[in-house]
Amino acid sequence: MPTVKINKTCTLSPQDCFNKITDLLENDKELQKLDPGYKCDFDSGNLSGIAKGKQFKANMNIKPEGEGSALELVVDLPFHLGLVKGLVQKTLEKKVDSLLG
Repeated sequence: MPTVKINKTCTLSPQDCFNKITDLLENDKELQKLDPGYKCDFDSGNLSGIAKGKQFKANMNIKPEGEGSALELVVDLPFHLGLVKGLVQKTLEKKVDSLLG
């Protein structure tokens, strides 16, 4: 399975980072177009979560780092989307960068 990994540190508190990324995963129109039936399951106590559907599975973990936080987002794609892995990674990195600065 092709995998996309996004690692990003930011100055936001871990809770603020978690809130922004959960909002992205739950409400992003492009993700909903890719897989309209995906579901999200978040654990605010552990600042982690999973978004899972027929077209992808994403695992998110946020940890405190210095004065801010560190995001790890790992997206598993089905084999037929392996050819667009680079495009998926660039798109996600752009969205995460715009949210977290």
